[in-house]
Order: sequence, then structure tokens, then C-alpha cells
Amino acid sequence: MDAIVLVGGLGTRLRPLTETRHKSLVPVCNRPAIDYLFDWLDGAGFERIVLALGRHNDDLADAYRSGWLGRARLLIVEEQERLESGGAIRHAVDHAGIDGRFAVVNGDVYLDFDFADALDRHIERQADLTIALVAVDDPSAYGVAVVDGRGVITGFVEKPPPGTAPSNLVNAGAWIFERRLVDEIPPGPVRVEETLFPSLVGRRRNVLGYEFQGLWADIGTPERYLWLNRELCRRHGGCVISPTASVDASAKVVASALGPGSAVASGATIEDSVLWENALVGPGAVVKGSILADGVEVGAGARLVSVVAGSRASIAAGAEPPAGARLQPGEQYG
Repeated sequence: MDAIVLVGGLGTRLRPLTETRHKSLVPVCNRPAIDYLFDWLDGAGFERIVLALGRHNDDLADAYRSGWLGRARLLIVEEQERLESGGAIRHAVDHAGIDGRFAVVNGDVYLDFDFADALDRHIERQADLTIALVAVDDPSAYGVAVVDGRGVITGFVEKPPPGTAPSNLVNAGAWIFERRLVDEIPPGPVRVEETLFPSLVGRRRNVLGYEFQGLWADIGTPERYLWLNRELCRRHGGCVISPTASVDASAKVVASALGPGSAVASGATIEDSVLWENALVGPGAVVKGSILADGVEVGAGARLVSVVAGSRASIAAGAEPPAGARLQPGEQYG
């Protein structure tokens, strides 16, 4: 069985981190985010993974070539124009020669559930489409599914205002397609979430909702990306620190990920944060709930709370950017 991984998005909500790196390559506990997805797909037994690569994704194209990923064959299919999810699926199916049932997964999610069980349910129920669903505390930022007592999806609500959602089950970005559905995707650059899926439900086709309980995260925003890093750090005992990172004995690092070549000087505090490669935190500085991209420098005594600093940004000694600040790549603050 084939799996199509959609990675054509521009990562606009994750800026400034994605100004210099594809969103699928941002490090999650010191590994490219998409590596976790590849591991899950390989473990699920897929024979081939088709990476639907968008335009201007040169760094992702350089990082992964057609070949083998574990036991699965990797095939790169490049788009020549912006296709959105529907066009990308059609393009990948045509170019990869997919002629049977297949899966589609968004490239900016972290997934951990039993795909074999979902597939068994799909086959048993003779579904046209199965959509993986996960319960979240606040569904207002997602596409919400309405599911009847038989597990059939009867409607969708896109990003309902807080407190108005008909359920807390959201589209987890993993779908099982019957090949015939590809011919029903409207032409041009369209999103299946907004066109095909509601159309199928409206025509009372058999669209199954598969609710799972495993870990799920959408890394489309800095806040969600940071949450996933924290969660995985917790599961790894509190922190994930690269062997080539250096932490002074008097520094404090809590629930954080430190990338290769990063350095934390004497008396500094790093808490609930992510440091990419070669990020430097000076003596006595405090970094909480923040993301520091590669080469970021934080001066002595600076204080960062909920700050996202793009590649090679710098924060002067003693500076205190406002909470929630977004520093562009190369920007100097203070």
C-alpha cells in the first residue's frame, strides 16, 4: 500500500522559523519533524512513501532523495505549480502510478496510532474515505467533524468559534482513500478538506471517522510546535540535549531540547524551550517558553519569555523583548 505525504505548504504560520527552513525540517527534539512521520509510516508497513513536494522546497528536496526509508521505498514527486491538497493528491497518484487504495498524510503532523486497525475498520465498513479524528480540548482552530453513532461522518465545521463546536473531534490530517475518489477531486488547485470531503458527506457517501487516542500534534504554529517538543521531552525524561551541546554546571535546563553545538553559559536558565543548532545563551540569561533557531545569540542577563527568534537573530545583553515577540532572521534586538 502507498502513502502520499503532502509537504507543499509554505509554512506561513510557523514564521519566522520557516523563513530559512522548510517546516517539515524544523527540529523536534533534534530530529527533522518529518522523520517521525517517516518512522510511523515505515512501522505501519507501507511499501512506498510518495513525497508530494511543492515548489521552492529545495532544502527538503536536498534532504530526501528517492530511495529507501527503512523497509519502505521513497519516491519524490515534484510539483511545478501550486496545487493545494487536492491537486497534489491527483498529481502524486498520476506520477506514482497508484492504482489501488492508498493513504494520505499531512507532512506537518505528528501521528501515533494503529494504522492497521484503521485500515481494518475502513475495509470492514466498505468506506469510500476514512478520516482519522482526534479529540482536542479547544477545536476552534481546526476542522471539526460531526460523527453519528455508527462512526459515519455527517458534517464538518471549519474553525468554529470557541464554545460553538458540535464536537471536539478534529481532522488529524491522515486519510484512507479509495482510488476512485481521485476522479471526484475538482480540477485545479483545490483543498480536499473544503471540496471533496464535504461533497462526499453531502451526497451521503460512506465517509468513516476513525477516532484514535494516541499522541497527535499539528506543528503549524510556534505554539503547537513548542508543545510537541515539550511533550516528547517529557517522554524522554525531561530534556533532550545533543551530545555536542554544552551546558555549564551552574546553568539550569528544564523540559527543553538543545540542538547540536548549542551552548548555555553559567547561571543561565532554559525552561520549556527549544534551541536549534549552534544557539548561544549568555551568562545569567533566562529563556522560557521560547524557540531559538540556528545561530541565535542571547546576551548575558537577557530575558526571553515566549519569544520566537529566527535564524541568526541576536538579543543584546540585558535586553528583554516583549512576551510573544517574533524576531526575524538576522534581526538584532536591543
